Amino acid sequence: IEKLNGTTETVDFMVSTTVRMYHNNTPENFPTHWHLPGEIICPIENSYQTNIAGQDLTLLPHDVLIIASGELHTITAPPTGERYILNFSTPFFEQFQEFSRFFSTLHPFKLLRHADAPDLTDQLFDQLAQMETEYFGQNDFHDCEIASQMLHFFALIGRHYHRLAQQVLATPKQQEQQERFTELCNYISSHCTESLSLEDLANEAGFSKYHFARLFKEMTGTTCHNFVLGRRIIYAKNLLMDFSLPITEVAMRAGFNSLATFNRIFKAQIGCTPSASRTLASSVLLPQKPALFVPVSPQTAARRRPVLWHRGAAALFAVGCPTRRYG
Repeated sequence: IEKLNGTTETVDFMVSTTVRMYHNNTPENFPTHWHLPGEIICPIENSYQTNIAGQDLTLLPHDVLIIASGELHTITAPPTGERYILNFSTPFFEQFQEFSRFFSTLHPFKLLRHADAPDLTDQLFDQLAQMETEYFGQNDFHDCEIASQMLHFFALIGRHYHRLAQQVLATPKQQEQQERFTELCNYISSHCTESLSLEDLANEAGFSKYHFARLFKEMTGTTCHNFVLGRRIIYAKNLLMDFSLPITEVAMRAGFNSLATFNRIFKAQIGCTPSASRTLASSVLLPQKPALFVPVSPQTAARRRPVLWHRGAAALFAVGCPTRRYG
């Protein structure tokens, strides 16, 4: 962990505007912390211990763990071993409609076990290996290539879950219901700041209120209420990047009727208050002296070049060198 204030970690995207990648092999434990970017952990050799939202997880080689933005988590490393660790900018991927729905159901985490889906997790592992080559290489347009590789990474996962859903939805009626719920999720995403009652959404989908509530949980893995709140929080997080907007106005624009409700739900889902989130964002929007990195080789140390720091609408140039160390 490079910058930890209390339990809040600041992640600097120095090589890529969408990803911070580490090839970690240090037996270092990381205390309870959270960060705005999402996180991916994939052991290469030996196991890796994490605790997320009070759940203890043991990760084995080629398991893929995705931790949602703002989730408190702890990491315990074995004496020896290697693993890929990535932080990724969720706002970049949330602009894609399909990924936006995926991220809204991500909290607190998703875990893909190699034992359960070996073909998929091997594909994801290969994708991470390709990303590592690009991330620590010197190719032109590496930022674009890394972003495209991350899109492919998430597309593989999305298609996996879609295929599982198609296997469960054996009848034409069930498939039709899935299509209707997909359209409804798109509708909620586009109208999340409006007043959306369970009755109105049930009518939109063509179901009774109680049947709709049960089907929604079956189809999406979360309640309709929590899905709407998740979309509003994502919308509010983007509004918070406009520092001219008072937090009360952010709450109202995001569809919350009171500031107290907004603060409570935001803290429950993100792990901090809206004002603390904005303070954190403002601290990383300002140009900072790059931290001292431990290079993995003399060649890497010599590879210092201008790279882009990116948060929201702000883009500032700094100088840094890539590192494989998770710190």
